Order: sequence, then structure tokens, then C-alpha cells
Amino acid sequence: MKKLKFNLKPVAIAVGATALTLASGAVMAQEAGSIDLTAITGAFKASDVITAVLAVAGVLAAIYATVTAAKMALRFIRGG
Repeated sequence: MKKLKFNLKPVAIAVGATALTLASGAVMAQEAGSIDLTAITGAFKASDVITAVLAVAGVLAAIYATVTAAKMALRFIRGG
């Protein structure tokens, strides 16, 4: 089996760029004063978010169960 070699240079560049972006955003937010996000955060409730997350989890569980059942059926047909 062939060993995979990872080049860490692009990862380091991406981490550095992300850190600089987040740091500059934090500095800009401090200079501008406090940002009022009540219009955005008041538009939804926590129960709406929980419902959406559970719906996505249910869909993923159904897909996983279907794939697992298909694999089991094929294994049964092949006799392995």
C-alpha cells in the first residue's frame, strides 16, 4: 500500500491567513464600537434552530440506515 505524504506548507499558510483575518476583524469591531445584532438574533428562536438541526440529523440517519440495509442485502445475495 502506498504511503500518503502531506505537505504542511499550504496548511500553515491557510491557518496564518485565517488568523490574520480573524484578528483584523476583531480589531475593526473594537474600533467601531459595539455592533447591534438584535435585528438578526431576534429573528429566530432557539427552538427553530433545534428543530432544523434535528431534521437534518433525521435525514442523515435515514440515509445511513438505507445504505447499511443495501450493503447487508447485497452481502446476503452474494453469500458472503
